[in-house]
Amino acid sequence: MMFNASSVTLFLVVMLTLLMPSAVLLAFGQNSQSTTIFAQSKHEVIKTIRSLRFDFPYAASNNDRTHPLVYTFVKPISESWILNVDNNVSYATRPDAKTVIKLQEPAPSEKFIEIAMYGDSASNRFWAAVNTREAGYIRLYDKNGIDGWSASQPIIIGYDSNQGLSISIGAKVLVDRLSVNGFTLGSIAVYGNDDPNSPPNTYSGNISFEALWGNPADSQIYYLPLVMLVGVGGVLIGLLVFKKRDKIEAS
Repeated sequence: MMFNASSVTLFLVVMLTLLMPSAVLLAFGQNSQSTTIFAQSKHEVIKTIRSLRFDFPYAASNNDRTHPLVYTFVKPISESWILNVDNNVSYATRPDAKTVIKLQEPAPSEKFIEIAMYGDSASNRFWAAVNTREAGYIRLYDKNGIDGWSASQPIIIGYDSNQGLSISIGAKVLVDRLSVNGFTLGSIAVYGNDDPNSPPNTYSGNISFEALWGNPADSQIYYLPLVMLVGVGGVLIGLLVFKKRDKIEAS
């Protein structure tokens, strides 16, 4: 039985179309098998093997520094991690209205990473700081206006044992591969007031957090682009082989 190039092309495309969703579903299913949703301090947390998501209400920014709203990781993250922060709160019209996010190592460590975001009245001021036992509290970045933060761009805080600490807003890097001699992410705390008698900082919205950690190659989803590339490559090679064979037969 003879097959022309059009028939072979149709067969390969159909097979690739059938196989690729199966690979996607398999990888997704294995990655999401451990997905759980649970409540901690009255906020919902969506957790998978190497990631979690949760939202804090705007009222977290109205807590004072001695009573922050805190999410504590059940198992502190000592390996490489990335934290994406989306700040969608509306600020009071005061230059000191702000949200402070504090990433802390488990006790008794004194090490923490801290960022602050101010409202429009302070020209969207943004600062970042680190506290270590050896160097104390150091302000790493403090700017506003176009160099401040924007609600339209995520704030990304990442740590890697080889690369150090990095902080960026969208594609703009603010802190680049700073050595902090290790950082185990134990909890995330949010507040905004410096003392209990301060007026509210925010009145609506929420702050979304997404934490990812570990080696991405451990997830089968990591290999999906390779599977797709091999599949497409197979289709192209098949087309070339059978097209060449048809030309030979025609001559």
